[in-house]
Amino acid sequence: MKSRISFCLLVLVLSSCYENSFLEEIPKVDIEDEFNIHKIETTDITYSSYFQDSLVTSTKESYLLGNNTDPNRGTVKAMPYFEFGLGSTFTGFDYQTLLDSIVFIMKIDSYYFDTIPEFTLNIYEITERLEYRNDDDVFYDFETFSTKRNPLISKTIRYRPSEDSIRITLPMEFATLLFEKARGEEKIFENNEDFLDFFPGFMLEVTGQSPLMLLSKESYISIYHKPPLELLEEDEEYKIPMGENSMGFSNVNVNRSNTPFAQAENYVQIPASDSQNLAIADELGYSYIRIDLGDLTYLGDVPYEYYISEANLHIPVKKGTYNGSFNIPIQTFDVYSIDKNNNIKRYLTQATLTGFDEIFQEATYFVIPIDEFVRSQISGSRQTDGIWLEITSASYFNMGYMIVGENANQYKSKVEITIIPLN
Repeated sequence: MKSRISFCLLVLVLSSCYENSFLEEIPKVDIEDEFNIHKIETTDITYSSYFQDSLVTSTKESYLLGNNTDPNRGTVKAMPYFEFGLGSTFTGFDYQTLLDSIVFIMKIDSYYFDTIPEFTLNIYEITERLEYRNDDDVFYDFETFSTKRNPLISKTIRYRPSEDSIRITLPMEFATLLFEKARGEEKIFENNEDFLDFFPGFMLEVTGQSPLMLLSKESYISIYHKPPLELLEEDEEYKIPMGENSMGFSNVNVNRSNTPFAQAENYVQIPASDSQNLAIADELGYSYIRIDLGDLTYLGDVPYEYYISEANLHIPVKKGTYNGSFNIPIQTFDVYSIDKNNNIKRYLTQATLTGFDEIFQEATYFVIPIDEFVRSQISGSRQTDGIWLEITSASYFNMGYMIVGENANQYKSKVEITIIPLN
């Protein structure tokens, strides 16, 4: 009986040792040794940046506003165009009603980069109705509409994150004209089309360094007014909302001068070796990262059958291109396989940031499972496919970016492949 118990304990111990060594400490050995589990590491990895020419901005749930210069991405200048819409049927104001003021309330959903600098906000009146100019019924980032030559108002402000909005009192001349149209014979507040024909909307522009801000579609214009016999009473408020159904978009321009990507051209792939050994993924700059792993077919040149149990791609985020407060690294992006002409072949996975090292910036990196991709490349006749990194699209603008590049040896670019011999 004791011998049976001893034998069972011995088996349990050996099984435990094998399980731990398999899961935690797979040894690195020569691939020709067919009696072991093999963990292979390859560093034959090259990066490239690829740039497209446009971005649809009218499908976002908010508008992008700001003017920010960054040494890696360049200067991003975002100017939203948008209209307002009457919230309900309204016959207008009585002739005896008194106007106090008209205020534009800009609600801010989110922001990116430092909010300390003051900047100048210019509000322009659009002089033509917003209309789609393509069959897709969308607005692109490069589109513009005519505005009055001079801004309706220019105001120096500082955005305070503790406040959810920026209030701009509009000039009395504009306020009086709009108010008179609302209570006169034309009564433009009775019909939304008449209202938009008279007042097509605003274009906002920032001069000076500012954060990038997401302007909410819950922003609105408030008309403060009161009956003449109630001078001591509080003003009444009539709101003209921007509205979810109102037309609008963001004009976005990215100037890459004086950056590692200054020579970027649309639909031209730039090897990292030509951009200071860096590659960039940036939704606002419509740039993507292509990764090539070199020829993996040699892994199939072994005299036995095997199974690839795991293949992980390690990608370091370049130190000095981010911080933990104002320029946080992108947290997720989509991973695809692409052919030699950068045509997407299939979706692979969504990658999330694996490590974040805010202090030394050595251990900020992604680990991406690419088992399926590696298997397809080993079985192929030659290496022509690559991996495509694209910042995950969302209903809001991704105001950040990601730059990959080598940091320390411990967190270098590499592919780790675990092979189990089947013989």
